[in-house]
Amino acid sequence: MSENSSDRRFDTRLFLGGAVLTALGSLLATLGVALGSVAVVQAGRRWQQGTEMTPAQLARHALGSAQAATTAGAQAWRAPRDGARLGVASPDGRPQPVP
Repeated sequence: MSENSSDRRFDTRLFLGGAVLTALGSLLATLGVALGSVAVVQAGRRWQQGTEMTPAQLARHALGSAQAATTAGAQAWRAPRDGARLGVASPDGRPQPVP
C-alpha cells in the first residue's frame, strides 16, 4: 500500500484545527474561571469588611449559630408528641393524624 495523501484515513488539517480550537477554548475557560474567582473573593472581602467583625469573630458567630440550630433540632426531634403522628394540614389549617 502506498503512503500518498489520498490513502489517509483522516484529514490531519481538520484534526489539528480541532486541537487548536480545543486549546483556545480551554484557555478562555480558564481565564473565565479566574476572573469569576477574583470577583467572588472581592465580594467576600467587601461583605466581611461591612460586618465590622474580624474573620475569627465571624467564624465564632457562625459556629455559635450552627450549635444553637443543632441543639434546637435535637430538642424538637426528642420532644414527645400528643400521641398521634401529624400529617398533612387540612383545608382549615389544622393537622390531620396519619392513619
